[in-house]
Amino acid sequence: MKLFLLTQLLAALLFGSGRPNSSVRPAPPRQQRVTVYVFLAETCPISQQATLPLRELHARYAAQGVRLVGVFPGSTATAASLSEFGRKYAVPFPLQLDPGQKLTRRLKARITPEAVVVAADGHTILYQGRLNDQYAALGERRSLSQHHELADALADLAAGRPVAVPRTEAIGCFIEK
Repeated sequence: MKLFLLTQLLAALLFGSGRPNSSVRPAPPRQQRVTVYVFLAETCPISQQATLPLRELHARYAAQGVRLVGVFPGSTATAASLSEFGRKYAVPFPLQLDPGQKLTRRLKARITPEAVVVAADGHTILYQGRLNDQYAALGERRSLSQHHELADALADLAAGRPVAVPRTEAIGCFIEK
């Protein structure tokens, strides 16, 4: 656990937020409710399109102690490619590499984009799956999402309720092991 926390701190210091020259101000430990790890890939079009709803969720829930972290498990991801991704898609939350895919394996992420909501204890998974139903299947994109599972999960948690749908299937690009 100490190694995991040290890795998180180091990543935040090295990469900061997705925006260049912005400072990261995590919620004080008492107020931090959950961390949302969103597994992304710079070259995955579905990951790229996911940045808009992720920016909206960050704006809505950051003040309530919800921390978003973009995780890049791909072997081709570099600090420079993360910085470029953050700049290009105006990502306001921290982005981090996952060397050796330790976090990816621990949270059993398989797809980009895939969200994993972890409780403040750092272990309990409260939600895992897709952000929304914009994709019915690979290559089948809806013009408008009808279900927003990640947003619904965060709304449940903010209201003090258990997550109504704790698991969905993410649709996107496979994470290469």
